[in-house]
Amino acid sequence: MARGQTPALTPDQAERYREVIRLRTAGLKFHEIAERVGYASRSGAKEAYDAALRWWGREAVDDLRTIEGERTEELWRQTFARILASPESTNEFVALVNTAVKVSQRRAALYGLDAPRQVEISGEDGGPVRTDVGEILLERIRALAVERGVELPELPEV
Repeated sequence: MARGQTPALTPDQAERYREVIRLRTAGLKFHEIAERVGYASRSGAKEAYDAALRWWGREAVDDLRTIEGERTEELWRQTFARILASPESTNEFVALVNTAVKVSQRRAALYGLDAPRQVEISGEDGGPVRTDVGEILLERIRALAVERGVELPELPEV
């Protein structure tokens, strides 16, 4: 099996996972699920529940992404076809272009097409960000050094 791949579930495992999910959804606690499904302990039932969520959760998200992608593509095709058909009014044309832009933005978000945004945070005049937390920590470090008789190197101001 390739690295990062999940092994296939046996029919027995799949049925036990379904039962664990069903019982948990019904409100049973993990020790009760363990007794009913045949796990040795509460932790065994919890691990099965987590594994089932990982297994089917990923599959459900992939399916939904595919469906949403198909819907987005269909909206794009219909909108663009109406733009090409020369709308009767300027208002209709502007509305269609705005719709096309929104559909395109949704598609980019769905497929992660946009580059990550770079954000840089700086303090006053481009210097470091000053926080009360930094000052509190430095005061505490200095107090501990005095208390223990340790000489500190020059510490930055915050």
